[in-house]
Amino acid sequence: MPLLHFSKLTLLLAFLVSGCVAADIHNDTKDATDKTPYVSLLNEPQSNAYFHYARARMLIAENDREGAVAAYRNAIDYDPDDEGLRFELAEIYMAVEQPKEAIRVLEDVLLRNPDSFKANTSLANAYFGNQQPDKAIPYFRRALELNPEKEQIRLHLAIALVRVGDVDLASEELKNLLKRYPESRSGRMAMARLYRETGLNQLAVEQYRHLILHNPDLDQAYLELGLLYEELKEWQNALEVFKDVLKQRPLDFTLRHHLARVYVGMERYDDALEELNIIVDLKPEDFDARRKIGLIFLEQERWADAISAFKELLNLKPELDPARYYLGTAYEGLLDWEAALEAFLGIDRDSALYDDAISHIGYIYLETGRVSEAIKLLHARMVEGKPRPQVYNYLTSLYMADGQNESALNTIENGVELYPDNIELLYQRVLILEQTGRHEGAMQAAKDLLEVDDEHAETLNFLAYALAVDNRELDKALAYAERAIKIKPAPHILDTLGWVYYRLGRLIEALKIIEEASLQLSEDSVIFEHLGEIHLALKNLDQARTAFEKALQLQPDNLDLRGKLEKLADSQ
Repeated sequence: MPLLHFSKLTLLLAFLVSGCVAADIHNDTKDATDKTPYVSLLNEPQSNAYFHYARARMLIAENDREGAVAAYRNAIDYDPDDEGLRFELAEIYMAVEQPKEAIRVLEDVLLRNPDSFKANTSLANAYFGNQQPDKAIPYFRRALELNPEKEQIRLHLAIALVRVGDVDLASEELKNLLKRYPESRSGRMAMARLYRETGLNQLAVEQYRHLILHNPDLDQAYLELGLLYEELKEWQNALEVFKDVLKQRPLDFTLRHHLARVYVGMERYDDALEELNIIVDLKPEDFDARRKIGLIFLEQERWADAISAFKELLNLKPELDPARYYLGTAYEGLLDWEAALEAFLGIDRDSALYDDAISHIGYIYLETGRVSEAIKLLHARMVEGKPRPQVYNYLTSLYMADGQNESALNTIENGVELYPDNIELLYQRVLILEQTGRHEGAMQAAKDLLEVDDEHAETLNFLAYALAVDNRELDKALAYAERAIKIKPAPHILDTLGWVYYRLGRLIEALKIIEEASLQLSEDSVIFEHLGEIHLALKNLDQARTAFEKALQLQPDNLDLRGKLEKLADSQ
């Protein structure tokens, strides 16, 4: 700190440390003091400033930052023209998370010295650190005016412009930076990230490729390019990038994790397992790799292998609830209900997975004919406090399975009240209302759901089919069905669209679509009944009979189908 010349500073420290030092100096220089009157330096402003500055530094070393702030303030009172003191005080304020105070201190410096590059830069950084990029921008610009060659300032300005949403100006600043410094790694990396964030993915790829070409050791560029390819599901490109880096860094386990994820995206599960097993062999404590191995086995429905993987993981880390949860899921895959139940019951009430485990336990009870126990278990979870949405969802299903329709409806309504934006609960409410004979309520509930998610294909399908069955508002039914099939081209939605066409009298279109649906849902009685009705309307009596017979075969207790077949036989 340039407060005093070294010799004067040394003298002042001597005075401050010992009261008798002055006398010793006086005696050693007797001749000089005989001629020159002694003048005490102890009350000079600069000596007092240094005393408080030294105290501030000592307090910082002792981690007493609040005391240091007070000491800096005292030093500034004695030496108000020293910018260095103010800059250090601003740094302390930022360190103790008082950015507003830091900003005030730096504004004081700028009032005294508007052309201070350091003050403009520090104030810009202080505003930026305080989540005020809009206020940082003018000071970054002023700093660049004072020193246009500062690469990092231009980079920070671009980032601040991105934060305020001015992407075009940010892009211009980065382009200017790259014109001045074509090989600026930080500038080109920022440009690549900007393109990536704004969806200009091909331009981002070009910037990353340029970085890699000119900086083959820049691992971060490889990594981000690989992640970009991964986001775009360009698995082969991602694979090539990650493998290039791995050649140089074969022990980089993070890279191997990325490679495994890419292989999973490519459905090359054996290759993914190979990468993960390499990690586990070299780093046995990598629990994430072990977890992923088990999850791949679950994906492949290799239940026994999954059980082995998760058991081994639990032996190493018994408190790992996700491993216990997945272990239970694997046992469910084997229909080993007791082992699955034991796994799920081992998940503690405080675990984030407790509600998921409770839902599985309820399912196991249902599968093993213990419906009343399942209901009791989930109801008890309700009483304990705010459960997650799936608990409401599953308890509602249990009540319906047990014939307790009103309890089911009350439960789903309570769930929707607590989670008004949960799509699964909202859709289940639609179905429960329909199943309990509240048709108009179900229609309104479906419309309410679309207010939350207007692209929920199943709800659009429900409305389309309900209107077609009612044979009303068919233009609206057609619009719903067409939107649903565009979002989700599933065979049951194809059937709905075909049935709407049938109601509209567009029989050839209806026939074509429902025939296609029947090929995909060959065990669905309703589709074949629809097919029979369309053939009947087209006077294709033999085809109609064949379709009705298929429907009756799938649903032998359907008296309505028997009646249609009898009527058809009489007419022939």
